[in-house]
Amino acid sequence: MRIGFIGGTGEEGMGLAYRFAQAGHDCVIGSRAIEKADAAVAELKEKDAGLPITGATNDDAVAQADIVIVTTPYTAQAATLPPLAAAVTGKIVISTVVPMAFEGGRASLTSVPEGSAAQQEQALLPESIVVAAFQNLSARKLLKGGPLEADVVVCADDKDARTKVMALAEDIEGVRGVNGGALANSQMVEGITVLLVSINRAYKTQAGIRIAGIA
Repeated sequence: MRIGFIGGTGEEGMGLAYRFAQAGHDCVIGSRAIEKADAAVAELKEKDAGLPITGATNDDAVAQADIVIVTTPYTAQAATLPPLAAAVTGKIVISTVVPMAFEGGRASLTSVPEGSAAQQEQALLPESIVVAAFQNLSARKLLKGGPLEADVVVCADDKDARTKVMALAEDIEGVRGVNGGALANSQMVEGITVLLVSINRAYKTQAGIRIAGIA
């Protein structure tokens, strides 16, 4: 399928594009500035010139896409998403966004009026099907390559969309998609990312999560 990235020039967007392109999906990295998108593509193609990745503006990236992945900072999504609403009508939009703030070197979860960043995306894009996923994957590990050995908890109110994104997650080597239930549960998954930041700082690593007790 063709996957479009909104704000895809950061490490998380580039890392996911790299892995999904490796799996054979056509990836379009979007940015407000086409120059930034093209620079991100060039960097990834230094790893593998044959990767099916192109750059575009955010508008063009979502217009071309079958599935859209939002990798903007939380503080930018309220301004970035509404102008794209018409182009993503009826499409699955995956939220990887975490409302996280840093103060005094410590990470904390920012309060979101809608409950979570993913729920805010659903409010901003009412004609799209928002699914929350991939928040807990290490961007550095995504870009590095090799198996991740991590679970991706997928939350959505639409069962079919949730199942589709769980399958997409498993296109990344070593990753398992886990049914996280309703979109409201994304608030807890986003919070785990903040916890992982603290763990990573304490242990100087890039930890992920595994859910025990399921096949």
